[in-house]
Amino acid sequence: MELIADTSFLIGLWRRQEWAVEFAAERASAVIGIPWVVRGEFFHGARRAGHDLGEVERFLELGIPVNDPTPVVAAYARLCAELQTGAPGVYRQVGQNDLWIAATAIDCGLPLVTRNLRHFGAMEGLRVQTLQGD
Repeated sequence: MELIADTSFLIGLWRRQEWAVEFAAERASAVIGIPWVVRGEFFHGARRAGHDLGEVERFLELGIPVNDPTPVVAAYARLCAELQTGAPGVYRQVGQNDLWIAATAIDCGLPLVTRNLRHFGAMEGLRVQTLQGD
């Protein structure tokens, strides 16, 4: 794996948004990890939008599932503790799913591909590949 995908990146690819498609095309040989929580968020959104879940499953085959949270627990605990004792309110703004996603990227030692710098920018030790777009 070379990158960890955040849900915002997958949504951009699903919708064929130019910024996401260009990023993926420039890294066509890159292997992308998709954490279990990202898969869950993506499936949740797809179900609510009424998309064919079989099609969603086939789409998610573009990356390698990162399904075992066990090695991520220590990074998750560290992030939670740091954010809880840091600037007031930051911990509540981030959300648990984003903490698990960030912890996965940190544990894997890989950059996180996202458009959500507001949540992920405050996490120490996380390398972020921020994407721009409409």
